[in-house]
Amino acid sequence: MTISEDTIKNAVLRYHREYDRYLKLSARVAEICRFEIVEGNAIRAQVTYRAKSPKSLEGKLRRFAASGKKDLPSVQSVFDAVRDLAAVRIATYEQRHEDQVVQLVCKRFVDLRGASPNSERKDKNAADNSNFYRATHIEAFLPETDVIGTYANVSDVPCEIQICSMMAHVWNEVEHDLGYKPLTGSLSEQERSLLVSLGFAVRQGDITIGNLFSETERRQREHGGVFTDVYDFVARVRGWFPDIDFGRNAGPLYEALQPIRLVSPEGIRRLIAAPEPMTEPGQKALDEFTAKLAVKGEARFTLDRNSSDLLLVLLLPQLARHIISSSGDAVSDGIARLRWFASRFQELSKVESGGLS
Repeated sequence: MTISEDTIKNAVLRYHREYDRYLKLSARVAEICRFEIVEGNAIRAQVTYRAKSPKSLEGKLRRFAASGKKDLPSVQSVFDAVRDLAAVRIATYEQRHEDQVVQLVCKRFVDLRGASPNSERKDKNAADNSNFYRATHIEAFLPETDVIGTYANVSDVPCEIQICSMMAHVWNEVEHDLGYKPLTGSLSEQERSLLVSLGFAVRQGDITIGNLFSETERRQREHGGVFTDVYDFVARVRGWFPDIDFGRNAGPLYEALQPIRLVSPEGIRRLIAAPEPMTEPGQKALDEFTAKLAVKGEARFTLDRNSSDLLLVLLLPQLARHIISSSGDAVSDGIARLRWFASRFQELSKVESGGLS
């Protein structure tokens, strides 16, 4: 037997005792993904999380025992083999955002050694035209700076982060529930045929959703007046910065502009002397500011030349003081980052004008 009844029983008992750790970890990873990765970069997506239930773990181990495909002689070998006890899913509205989210996740989290984690992209349709499973899996750990306080006991616990489009998620879940865990025997030919039809439908759905949001952005660019939300902000301002990913870091910037009442392209444009397109002057200003920060040894945060940080640096001469004063005491990590840049900019400006020694 590849896994004994005793091992199954004791592994499930251990998981019962440790369940809260996995639930706590998955909730924290989901929180980071939702606020820092999705909302912070103006990506439309849903973030969900779960800790596998003890009953689900038991069922998985019994399937292992029945199949004989895994050799799990001890309780520890079970925990070494089952890596998705804590899991987070990021389902993007648009398929084009999947790779961007993967990059951001790999930048934000680490592997067990503290390095950038590996990602495994699975698109099973390439090898099997009846299988439409598509997702990217990342085994992630919280970086050292996050495993403090209540999270100190999850430093060695992995969380599986799964990234796919929302349409792909539909097929993945339906196939998983019907095919991977059939309750009443193997699937019929008709069921398999309908799954294939659903697969083609969700692939077409990805294309349709992409076209829909492209058309929405076109309409928003033609719309006047105040921004309706961060997506409207990105759609109507990104044209000033061609060839960059303007949505990156745009969430906190949009949030910071609200208390200052910079809520329309016209209001923002009046503060910037640079001609359009603004990519080149923005990158020049960013490089100059970055060089000054390096001279002063300021390295808590870094500016991104391929993001809405280009707009930020063009606005800092006019808005640094306002960003510092208007963001309040309780701020998000993204606003804290903007506030830090605004403070450093203001300090450097005083030095250059002779206000500080």
